Amino acid sequence: MLARPYAATGRRGLCQLWCALLLTPLLLQGAAGAEAAVMHIGTLLQISGQHPLVVRVGQAYHNLGLQMQLEPMPLERLRLEAARGELIDGNLAAAATLAQQIPQLLQIPVPIYQLELTAYVSNNRISPRHWADLRGLRVACIAGMLSVEDRLKRHQVRQQVPALTLEQALLYVAKGRVDVAVLPKAEADHVLRQMAEIKVQAVLPVLEQLPLYHYIHQKHQALVGPLTAQFEQLMDPVAGIGNQQ
Repeated sequence: MLARPYAATGRRGLCQLWCALLLTPLLLQGAAGAEAAVMHIGTLLQISGQHPLVVRVGQAYHNLGLQMQLEPMPLERLRLEAARGELIDGNLAAAATLAQQIPQLLQIPVPIYQLELTAYVSNNRISPRHWADLRGLRVACIAGMLSVEDRLKRHQVRQQVPALTLEQALLYVAKGRVDVAVLPKAEADHVLRQMAEIKVQAVLPVLEQLPLYHYIHQKHQALVGPLTAQFEQLMDPVAGIGNQQ
């Protein structure tokens, strides 16, 4: 009874059949693994996917066999989603204090960016060079950027106007709704170049430079060591972009 189907199939056909049977579970497993390999990383709205920090963090994940997918969203929502760890797996870059505020996040202990908190104005007569210079002014900042909010509170800046995006904050300055906006310089400059018609400029020197770190949800704790090693190899001495805190 076995000889007939064997003869009909032939040695070559039988080999192909067995290969298909053996490979099917592996292919299914590979497809599932490919889906699990995507790391959804939250970040500030309007961050370019070509930003050097984005490219290098993506390279670190790639070297570990993972794919990074950016999930831009308002920072207040980002904090909530980061704590839940369901829609996103981590935070692109934040200050060292973020783990204290969101204990579900684990810091990769290698500074990956130097955030330049900078004042933007449209009136040349206003040129704040220190946090204390902002006292008495109407100041826009990104809602949920805790490092800025904390410093404004510490220096008793009472007139704060939250903005959801960098573009919105810059428009507040251009239209005179606020006197100044405090924003991350590289990111705000990128957006400002796309808003050629408005007259807003950065005040130099910057108000403060702040080192930022990459964070992942505690469910990915096994990646802390490998990502630390990758960042030590890939990152230049603290230089680059930021996104929050």
